[in-house]
Amino acid sequence: MDPRIDDAEDRRSPPRISLVIPAKNEARRIENCLRSIHAQSLSPVEIIVVDGRSTDRTAEASRAMGAKVLFEDHHTRAGACQVGLAAATGEYIAFTDADCNPDPRWLENLVPHLSDTVVGVGGRIVNEGNSYWSRAIDDALDTLLGSANSVQGRNFPTAREVSSISGCNSMYRASDLMAIGGFRTEYLTAEDTELNRRLLGRGRLMYGPDAVVFHRHGRGLRAFAKRMYQYGFGRGQVLLPGAPVILPLSAPAMAVTLVLWPTFALALFIAYGALSVLSALIACVHKRRIRYLPAIPVVYVIEHVSYVVGFWVGVVHRLRRALRRPRPQGGAAP
Repeated sequence: MDPRIDDAEDRRSPPRISLVIPAKNEARRIENCLRSIHAQSLSPVEIIVVDGRSTDRTAEASRAMGAKVLFEDHHTRAGACQVGLAAATGEYIAFTDADCNPDPRWLENLVPHLSDTVVGVGGRIVNEGNSYWSRAIDDALDTLLGSANSVQGRNFPTAREVSSISGCNSMYRASDLMAIGGFRTEYLTAEDTELNRRLLGRGRLMYGPDAVVFHRHGRGLRAFAKRMYQYGFGRGQVLLPGAPVILPLSAPAMAVTLVLWPTFALALFIAYGALSVLSALIACVHKRRIRYLPAIPVVYVIEHVSYVVGFWVGVVHRLRRALRRPRPQGGAAP
């Protein structure tokens, strides 16, 4: 048989993709997520749900839907992703979350963006709330003031090279992930940003707008505040530069201004309020959902305060870990 025929068949064969889904207490949503995975036009060779020791039926529901279930004890999303990566057998590793429902052509639309020089590809995230406040949260996060140009808030119309991709809509070459040591399991959040930063030393990251994941978080204000605190904490842990750190780094200056020049601080707060209302108005007009205008500025305040507090707690946590880290022993004294 002509070996060139074998080579052609290999090139036409679909890529071997392992899909990893971190989950904890997601019995209510994991079945819908897995239905979306089973409906993919390009089927993964395996579906791995990594359970963070759930107290509900997440593991049982996942097994019933045909997923391989593993457990992690790091208590972080990064830890779950690392456990999944270590067990995966595919050439490529795709990641999403239990509260996400990927479009049926999600994996199929990620693959064409991969090449020898591209180490990872991500796509568009569409937030879909199911209550007044969750929809207001979605609309707020779709604005620059609400997303700070984070990867979760990017919805570019065309494919392009980017500096980071979102953890819930991503695919990487397994060999590249292993070459950089995988995920840093101690990071509570921002593990995807930190991972992507290290991967850029091996190649490019691409964004494909046609690879869509629907994010159905269903969070109210309290759960949203907790999540923003966690995002801030994670960013404080990793201490990577970028737009998301501008607000927390400016907070100490604002505190000093409030003490020393209260009138000027009041003017800044008024400007912030006006900017919040203007941003909310633009979002509401753009989406033709004017009834969310009173809610979006409230979401901004909750988001920004929670994020700033979480960021500085994360910085303190990072410093404490650094101080507790044992120092390398020096040479013997002369």
